[in-house]
Parts: sequence; C-alpha cells; structure tokens
Amino acid sequence: MKKSVLLMLFFTLISPFVALKNLSATTYEQACRVMKAEKNISGDFIQKRTIAANGRTLKSSGVFTASSEKIIWETTKPIKNTVIITQGKITHTDSKGKLNSLDETQNSMFELSSKMIASLLSGNREEFEQYFEVDFTNASDGENWTMKLTPKDSTFSQGVSHINLAGNSKVLNSIETILRTKDSILYEFLNQRFN
Repeated sequence: MKKSVLLMLFFTLISPFVALKNLSATTYEQACRVMKAEKNISGDFIQKRTIAANGRTLKSSGVFTASSEKIIWETTKPIKNTVIITQGKITHTDSKGKLNSLDETQNSMFELSSKMIASLLSGNREEFEQYFEVDFTNASDGENWTMKLTPKDSTFSQGVSHINLAGNSKVLNSIETILRTKDSILYEFLNQRFN
C-alpha cells in the first residue's frame, strides 16, 4: 500500500514542474515543444484531495522547489512532511522524521511512471503520446489552455483515470489527478518563481 501511495504521489508531484515559456496563441504543438522542466522553479501550492465516497475535501498547503536534479515538496499545513524526488528515487519523511524510500529497481510501476514523466518533461510530442491519449483545448483568449491526459498503460490506468492540466502562456496553474475510485487530487500553484 505504501508503495502505491508513493507512486501516485510521484506522478502527481512531478507534473507541476512542466512550465510553458513565451507563448502567444498556445497550440498543442507549441505546448509540447516548450513543456520542459525549468532549471529552477519554486513556489507555493494548495492541495485539495476530495474523497468521492463522502464528498469530503482535505486541504493542505506548502512550498516546492525544483531543479533539473531534484524536486523538494514540503507540506507545511496541516501536517508537516517532505518528499524529495530524484532520478529513479522518491524519499518521503513524515512529521515524526520517519523515512520511506522507493526506487525504480524495487517496482516496475515506478519505472513506468518515471518513463511517463520523462516523456512529459521532454517536450517530444511523439514520446509523450506513447504514454498518454491527449485532449488539448485552447481557451478563446489564446493564452489559457487545458489538457486532459489519459494513460495508455492498462496497469497504470487501473489506478489513474486521467490527469487534467491547466495553464496559461507562462506557467502551469493546476493539475488534477482523477483516480479510478473517483477520488481526486487537485494542486493549485501560486507565486511561481523562476531562477
């Protein structure tokens, strides 16, 4: 169970660091070309996890920093914990200081997730579309867009129904992962800074 949670956390946390740069009328092709991890990005986040069975929404918040080598995701409220993602490894430290780690040699699903994320961050449309069915919508203002990603892998899609990205001509504003249970995890990104 802990490994499944870490895998979902990995996929959900890595996706926000796709940043869009200098786009005017954003098209899917343009978004694919520029969807590459920024060298350094930091900001705040709000997470809202909605439990479908009872309609309850759990809210947390914190800060993130990311570079080409690692992502540090620190939840500060209501319970402190830290997730560090490096190539091929996730380390989670809970509020009591207990460490849990997962690397790609321990789990084939994690290895697949790593490849899916790499395709997202590569900006290579053909590679990206190997892993996802994509439904891209450009807003009438020409800057804002949404993208629905449906995983093609049957094992991965047993847990994840789809992922909704929303952004504008400069940044990714939110990511929502819809699980097969109908639960959802929404991340909203605020105060993003590029170094």
